[in-house]
Amino acid sequence: MRTDEPAKVIRWGILGCGDVAERKSGPALYTTPNSQLVAVMRRDAAMAEEFARRHGAARWYGDVESLLADSEVDAVYIASPHNRHLEHLQQVAASSKKMILCEKPMGTSAAQAQAGADVCRAHGTSLTVAYYRRFWPIVQAMAGLLAEGELGEVVAARVLLLDHTGNGRAWYNTAAASGGGALANGGSHWVDLLRYLLGEIVSVWADMRPSATASEVEETADVHLVSAGGAVASLLTSWRPAVPINELEIIGTAGRMLASPLSEGRLLLQRRGREPEERRYPRAVWMHGDLIAALVPCLLAGQPSPLPGEDAVAVWRIMEAAYRATREGQRQRVV
Repeated sequence: MRTDEPAKVIRWGILGCGDVAERKSGPALYTTPNSQLVAVMRRDAAMAEEFARRHGAARWYGDVESLLADSEVDAVYIASPHNRHLEHLQQVAASSKKMILCEKPMGTSAAQAQAGADVCRAHGTSLTVAYYRRFWPIVQAMAGLLAEGELGEVVAARVLLLDHTGNGRAWYNTAAASGGGALANGGSHWVDLLRYLLGEIVSVWADMRPSATASEVEETADVHLVSAGGAVASLLTSWRPAVPINELEIIGTAGRMLASPLSEGRLLLQRRGREPEERRYPRAVWMHGDLIAALVPCLLAGQPSPLPGEDAVAVWRIMEAAYRATREGQRQRVV
């Protein structure tokens, strides 16, 4: 970006234009106001070119260095496999002045997530992690209801996430590449949501089951969490069932709300002394759309990230406590 006048648009480059960029995030980068997709990178340059042509990007590259050398790229969206996140964060932060949006869960461990956040801070690089569900209108509405005390004191919460698509990418099934299975992949979004809505998580108990195939990671995870405020929560996630379900229920002393499916913006609200109420909220056309719409104005104004790298660290610490609990067979503190 030019430094002699305020920027009016964020020009994006994608580092790793695979499945997530194709189906969820890529279109959000060029359909959001004041946001443009100008370049993409993939190690297979021919596939990068195909992606660029499908999505209207002017340039494509087969190596990271060329993307970072592109002076018309203001911000880089890192959508590479989890085990490449830290390497790519280091490259972008150290060799360019470009802002970063990194896919969740940001690395394969809390240590990697912390290292990524640290290197960006050391170089003065703006870093945002793509836990995009926080920004969906239904989640913002649920946060508002909790803040207004509509449910009273929160007692419990429940997540059910059945996502058969997790088995579709080979590297997802490799512990070294993904950091985990159903929990570390799709489940991490919901850990973030529970933390966002209930507050800090202080202890975790979990039980996990491996895939019936040759996968190295868990196919099913049953996780039980306790918040600093004393609320208990359960998160059951599995790749195995063929029927997709994503729902979030929060129960308080004065009411209950059930988002089912959360992705469709459907909310059932029940409050003491009042008739049940069904509400519908806008559904994001592209999964990342509401995050990008919130992020771009912050980047243009030079404001802090609305979802900094430290949030990725916090989610990883919770997930690591769940993995320890499974190995050791007892509840774990989140550290």
